[in-house]
Amino acid sequence: MRVPSALVRLARSCLVAAGLPVFLLIVPAPSTTWAGTGIVPTEILVKYKGQAFASAPGGRAIGHGVFVLKATGGQFADVGNSDPWQHLRQQLDGIRADPAVEYAEPNYFGSFDDKPQASPAPTDPGYANQWWLDKVGARQGWAVAMGAGISVAVIDSGVDLAHPDLQANLRNDGYNFGDGNADPQDLYGHGTFVAGIVAAACNNATAGCGLAPSARILPIKINVGGSGTFASSAVAQAIDYAVARGARVINMSLTIDSETQTAAEAIQRALDAGVVVVAAAGNVGGPVAFPGTYPGVITVAGTNQDDTLWAMSNRGAEVALAAPAAGVSSTLLGGGFGQRSAGTSYSAPMVSAAAAAMLQLDGRLGRDQISALLKAATHPLATAGYGFGLLDMGAALLALLPDLQPNKQGYASNDALQLAFQLPPTAGAADIYVALTTPFGEFSLSPDGTWASVADKGYLPIATGYAANSALNGLLFGGGGIFPAIPLSGVPSGRYTWRIALVDPKKGVLLGPVIESPMTVN
Repeated sequence: MRVPSALVRLARSCLVAAGLPVFLLIVPAPSTTWAGTGIVPTEILVKYKGQAFASAPGGRAIGHGVFVLKATGGQFADVGNSDPWQHLRQQLDGIRADPAVEYAEPNYFGSFDDKPQASPAPTDPGYANQWWLDKVGARQGWAVAMGAGISVAVIDSGVDLAHPDLQANLRNDGYNFGDGNADPQDLYGHGTFVAGIVAAACNNATAGCGLAPSARILPIKINVGGSGTFASSAVAQAIDYAVARGARVINMSLTIDSETQTAAEAIQRALDAGVVVVAAAGNVGGPVAFPGTYPGVITVAGTNQDDTLWAMSNRGAEVALAAPAAGVSSTLLGGGFGQRSAGTSYSAPMVSAAAAAMLQLDGRLGRDQISALLKAATHPLATAGYGFGLLDMGAALLALLPDLQPNKQGYASNDALQLAFQLPPTAGAADIYVALTTPFGEFSLSPDGTWASVADKGYLPIATGYAANSALNGLLFGGGGIFPAIPLSGVPSGRYTWRIALVDPKKGVLLGPVIESPMTVN
C-alpha cells in the first residue's frame, strides 16, 4: 500500500529541513496547548575519568565509576517555566566543563511500551467474579475508552431504575412498550442483568463493572408486567424509539419465534440511520434465530470460560463473533449482584459495550466498519470450525489508534533509526500533525516542512484530509520502507518522544488518545 502523497512529501521535507527523526502526530486544534508528557529528570548520571574519585560530593555510586547526583532543576523546581529543561542543561554544562568528568547525562525516565497500559483492577467487590471481563480484553480496552458519551438502548424487560450500580448511567427518557407507559422498571430481572454487563458503574466500590462503564443506558421495556414474553410489535416500536432518542447502539438479547416484516422494517430503519444493532444468536443449540438472522445485525454466539462454544448456543453463518455466555455475573433485580442461568443474552451486551467504546474513539464509524473491526480483532475459539472468533474489545480499540514503533528503544550515535507506522481506518477525513519532544524543547512540523517551536506557534497541521477505509501499515523509515533509515550521527543525545493521534477537522477533537513512543539517543 502507498502512504498518501501528502504524507510522503511532508516526510521528505522534514528530512531535508531538520535532519531529525520525524514522527506522525495528530493533536487537538492548533490553538490548543498540549504539554509534553516526558518527565524532566531530577537526577544526573556522572562518570569520572580514571580511578581518582572514590566518591562524588552529594552523590551515590551505582558502580563502574558512575555516580548519581541530584539535579538543581527538575520537574518540581521548574513548574511554570516555559522551558522546564533549562536548569538541567545549565547544570550539565557546568559538570561537563570539569576536565575530570568523562561524561554527564540526565537520568532519564523510561517506558516499557508505547501502547496504553492495562487499567488497574477495579475496586468493585464483584469484579473478582467477573472473569469474563479480562477474557474479552476489558482492562486493555478501558485504558483507551469506556463508552463515554454513547447511548446503548437495552430493548428488554426494563431495568431496575434504583439499582445503585446502574443509576449513574441510566437515561431518564426510557419507555415501557409492554405496558404502554413511561416507566421502564424491570419486574423480571433479565434487562437489569443485561444492562449491568453493558454499563454497570466501575470503581465505585459497588457490585461489579460493565464492559463500557461510562456508556449511557436507554432502558426500553417490551414485556407486559413481569412476564417473560413480549410481542414482536413492541420490539418494532422499541427500535424506532431508540433511533428517535439518539441511541448509537441497540442491544436485543432476545429472539422472536419467526421473522415479522414489522420488526424487520424497524431493524432496517435503524441500520439505515447508522445505528449498530446487536442481537443474541439464541439458546437452543440450533440455527440462529430472528432478529439475529437479519442482514446487517451483529449476531453473537456464546462461549464457556474455557473458550469452547457453549453447548446451547445457536450457531450458523449469521454469527459475527462470540462472547462469554456461561458463568457470567452482573447486576440483579433488587440491587444485588450475581449470576443468572447461562445464555447468549449475556454475550450480546458485551459486543454492544465494545461497540460503544469504539464509537467513543471515533463517533463517525459506520456499523459495517464496527462489525468488521470487531470480527478482525477476535481470537480463535478453543475448538475450530465455527467460522467466528471470541470478542477482544482491547484489540479492537487498539486497532483504532495510530501507532509508530521505533525498531528499538535506545540508540547509539552510530545507529540508524527505523520506524514502522500504523494508520487506522478513519471513518472520514482526518488531519495529521507532526511533533517531536527533545532534550532541548518540543517542535511541531509546519506544512512547508520546517520545524517550529511549539511554545511559539503551537501545533501546526502537516496534512489534511487523510482518509482510509482500512488500516495502513508499513515502514516509514528503514530498508524497504518509504524512506531509508535515518543516521543518528550528530543528533544530540537524550530522550526523544514520538507521538501519534488523529483529529476530526470538523470538531477539532482527538479521535483517540495520543500514543507515545519514547526512545533515547546516547
